[in-house]
Amino acid sequence: MNYNAIDLFSGCGGMTEGLIAAGFHVIAAIENDKYAAQTYRANHEHHGVVLFEEDISLVKVTKIKKILNGEPLHLLAGCPPCQGFSSLRRRNKKRLQRDSRNSLILEYLRFVQELAPFAIMLENVSGIENYSLFKFVFSSLAKLGYFPEYKIVDIASYGVPQRRKRLVMMGSLFGKIEIPEGNKQLCTVRDCIGQLENVKITTDLVHKLYPQHSESVMKKIHLIPHNGGSRKDLPEEFTLECHKNKKVGFTDVYGRLKWDDVSSTITGGCLNPSKGRFLHPEEDRCITAREAALLQTFRQDYKFPNKIPISNIALMIGNALPPVFCKVQGLCIRNNLDMIFKSNIYDNYKCSDIIRKVKNKNTIPELTVKKLLTQMGYRYRLQTKQIVCKPDIIFPSKRKVIFVNDCFWHGHECTKGHLPKTNKEFWRRKIIRNKERDKKNYLELRNNGWSYLVIWQCDIKISKMDVLKRRLIQYLS
Repeated sequence: MNYNAIDLFSGCGGMTEGLIAAGFHVIAAIENDKYAAQTYRANHEHHGVVLFEEDISLVKVTKIKKILNGEPLHLLAGCPPCQGFSSLRRRNKKRLQRDSRNSLILEYLRFVQELAPFAIMLENVSGIENYSLFKFVFSSLAKLGYFPEYKIVDIASYGVPQRRKRLVMMGSLFGKIEIPEGNKQLCTVRDCIGQLENVKITTDLVHKLYPQHSESVMKKIHLIPHNGGSRKDLPEEFTLECHKNKKVGFTDVYGRLKWDDVSSTITGGCLNPSKGRFLHPEEDRCITAREAALLQTFRQDYKFPNKIPISNIALMIGNALPPVFCKVQGLCIRNNLDMIFKSNIYDNYKCSDIIRKVKNKNTIPELTVKKLLTQMGYRYRLQTKQIVCKPDIIFPSKRKVIFVNDCFWHGHECTKGHLPKTNKEFWRRKIIRNKERDKKNYLELRNNGWSYLVIWQCDIKISKMDVLKRRLIQYLS
């Protein structure tokens, strides 16, 4: 079964890569940075992902619902910008940095509230744990029925060849999801980039991207011992004045990676040796953009447009979520979904309770019909005490109502109304009950002198809009 997913704050596509590898169908993503969006499209446009390249606060949820077209959203994943929470920005102090992007976590909550996905996943730096808005979002998700759980983990335990602490939060309408433990089997720098061809002969343009330095800097790099050396190993005459103070941190600058260990954290400065331990273990150069991307576990043929400034490529790679890490989390959520959709582990009451939490109001078909009626000059109501059932559109003075029915949930005999291939018996019983309830509502309306019109999801297409308009006129006249 294909599970739909949406990737908020997608960056250049690390989360999407991981979710696709875990078997999810990523239908939409949102990313505001033009270079990251360009890279995302280069790698995922052929998958049919709709990318919104705009400020997430300006993205209307109705656009996402239009893409879903009445189908459920199984997973909403995202990683709000984390610069204000990172230990590097805080210089290892507990106080969080004021950053306007910190509040974007509320946009994640907005999408959860309005889309009501079956499951949620949020990843970020560990520092977000102490942020007041994170605590607010966490408690809000609990009130929405998602049973959220979070854990701070080291991604090196999940097959990612670098040290990096991450906060992972998961939740589901089906109950708690246990955040998976890592397998503790380290993937080393040698495992990751040891077999790459020499940068001088490679035809991979991304592998040719690394900074060129002045003669004095190159001499300093040459003197740093292979396989793990750092600026501390330099002769005193090469030590910068700012580094002579023993209280100065950032000892990894101008450091070499070790072949048989994991890398240091790949940051947005990963193509600048003055920003961290980003020198090649043996060669007198910084790691290349391809090596940095591989250390982030992007596949070797992942596309990075070569006309993007090298600093922007470094930033998008450093800000990315490692796909291998996201795959592990995605598989965990997929297994949780499988327990509902591919087994009978839950009884009918539990399944129905979960399904009731999926939004069934203000769907795209409903909004389309309401907009059309407004354009035609009709005034309607959404509720009345005159009848017990709850139609979507009501005309009290005419004693007429309209139901806008989802083809799947109401058992329409069309291509959209077919049952899932798995757990068919549960879905068959569920749809039968829905159809029986519909018949009861229709009979009750007729007995009380009301008439009704059923508009099916499959009737609401641009090519059928004239036909729909004529049906409405005929019914309401």
